[in-house]
Amino acid sequence: MKKILTICIGFLIAVIANAQTPDGSKPEIILEGGVKADATFLNFQKAGAPGAVSTFTPGFTPGGFMNIWFNDWIGIRPELNLNFKQTVLGWTDNSGRLRSFGVEIPIYVTGRIKTFGEDHVFIGIGPYTEFICYAKWSIDNRKVDLLEIHTSGEPMIQDTQSGLGTIVGYEFGMGISIDFSYKICCYNILQPNTSQGVSLYPQTISVGLSYKWGKR
Repeated sequence: MKKILTICIGFLIAVIANAQTPDGSKPEIILEGGVKADATFLNFQKAGAPGAVSTFTPGFTPGGFMNIWFNDWIGIRPELNLNFKQTVLGWTDNSGRLRSFGVEIPIYVTGRIKTFGEDHVFIGIGPYTEFICYAKWSIDNRKVDLLEIHTSGEPMIQDTQSGLGTIVGYEFGMGISIDFSYKICCYNILQPNTSQGVSLYPQTISVGLSYKWGKR
């Protein structure tokens, strides 16, 4: 994770240091801000758990974002999202619904290409971190709090999850965008004392709409 972040920051610094307009002058930094709403589908990549199932299930993610453009085609896009996510998790003969709430901060290195008029296609990649505030798994007629401290002295899952994300979208000239994103955690979220050899890597697929204001 640190290597990914270092590469992204290094690439961004190189772009800023070498950014120039066609006449050789340093460009004006363009700031844009906006709000967004995504349908978010949560699932887990699994290892060491034969017969385990996890089904992509829809949730809801409202949030805000900022575009910081260093020239006409490259910039960064930090976001602040509130994730209301759920998935069906368990085994083929016994599964339950896991619901969670978290605050997520992705930072994408982004590029864009103009298409028709003021429309753009944009794509980005970068690290993210999510701070889990609530996570309960309903199974066997009971609710298991995955953040509660157990006899091992640890909760079942880590309350901070980090990984890599990518986003691609189409922005219309009036400021409305539709985008698709994918994120996956880079490490096992189960605590070592509770995992019993099982590994879970949360991944999300999102589709959303956004509206921005600011200089375009």
